[in-house]
Amino acid sequence: MTKLYSDRPSAPVHRVVVLGAGYAGVLAANRILSSRGGMPGEDPARNCSVVVVNPRADFVERIRLHEVAAGTRSTAAVPLRDLLHGDAEIVVGSATAIDAARRRVDVAVGDGVESVGYDTLVYAVGSNTDRSVPGVGEHAHHAGDADSTEALRAAVAALAPGSMVRVVGGGSTAIEIAGEIGAARPDLAVEMVSAGGVAGFMRDAARSRVLATLRRLGVAWRDDTRVTEVRDRELLTADGTVLGFDVCVWAASFTVPDLAARSGLATDAAGRLRVDSTLTSIDSPAIVGAGDAVVAPPEVGAHLRMACAVAMPLGGHAAHTVLARVRGARPPTLSLGLVAQCMSLGRKAGYLQLVHPDDRPRSVAASGRLGAMIKESICRMTVDKMRAERTRPGAYKTPKGPRPRAASRVMEEIR
Repeated sequence: MTKLYSDRPSAPVHRVVVLGAGYAGVLAANRILSSRGGMPGEDPARNCSVVVVNPRADFVERIRLHEVAAGTRSTAAVPLRDLLHGDAEIVVGSATAIDAARRRVDVAVGDGVESVGYDTLVYAVGSNTDRSVPGVGEHAHHAGDADSTEALRAAVAALAPGSMVRVVGGGSTAIEIAGEIGAARPDLAVEMVSAGGVAGFMRDAARSRVLATLRRLGVAWRDDTRVTEVRDRELLTADGTVLGFDVCVWAASFTVPDLAARSGLATDAAGRLRVDSTLTSIDSPAIVGAGDAVVAPPEVGAHLRMACAVAMPLGGHAAHTVLARVRGARPPTLSLGLVAQCMSLGRKAGYLQLVHPDDRPRSVAASGRLGAMIKESICRMTVDKMRAERTRPGAYKTPKGPRPRAASRVMEEIR
């Protein structure tokens, strides 16, 4: 049963409100609730309650949305009740404002707005496709959320043989969408349009392997082609070229909700909540951040990217910070290392690149069917581990991060 609280409970209950039920939010909620130990009164965390606020009653496996877009998977939604700890309360609504001074969140529920009080807020509102280029909102589809992906799937399914699908973007998301559609619908013409180079972020050998697979799937691409406007069935590029399409998929970049900025909290230029090395908001100690919508200081977070492989461990660390504060202990400093980058290339191929903790590629990789099998096992593992966290805190484990000096060097390279 969904409950909405209008007032913070009296002591000793410590109410934690989690904004967002993506990879970070679900893991944070489950770890907080499953970490409560001892008898009432022995562990202060025993008195934590958790309210999860999310726009829908489902968790969406964003790493599978390209499958839904191509029609190779019926849905990427999992009922939240099947993933969340049994003691978690679910509020289906969208946060519209945070009042940090009063420790309250305004939540749009149905036709009204309710106020939810908190003792600690976990800010995990995630990210979505950046549609700021003129015409994208009116004339292009995207696969950044469940509803938009359903609309994209319907549009692709309705295409006649020989129709043109143009995928704007050259990163992992664009590659997965183009590859999935190309494999599922070989009767369509699929072309990627990238402002830089398709898969240009990969080492040369990896890029060559990925491009070769895309070519086998019938996917073409245009590098160094920046789209400046999307019109009805037309892309306008920076050099004046007009590219026609029957369906356009926008997968060029990501953006985050402006909730933190609108609420007067400290953010970076992209609108991400600024947090310290414990993931605590730099200007509101009762707010802890996790996932795509936060930015950690470079000494611990310069190597982190927008991905579920980062969001989940950030959610776990946010939980540790919350629990430490409730118990009167010092919150731990973030130390997060990465293991791999991976992508799907249709259902029968994939690519897995092992990386150093600071996300620099190693020389070891897996491709083809083996890459597809590993990618599929990773997708399944993410949901399995979130479920496991309901009863086993720490079931999802991640390696330690690079030494602070190394992380700072990565930040300099990015600049």
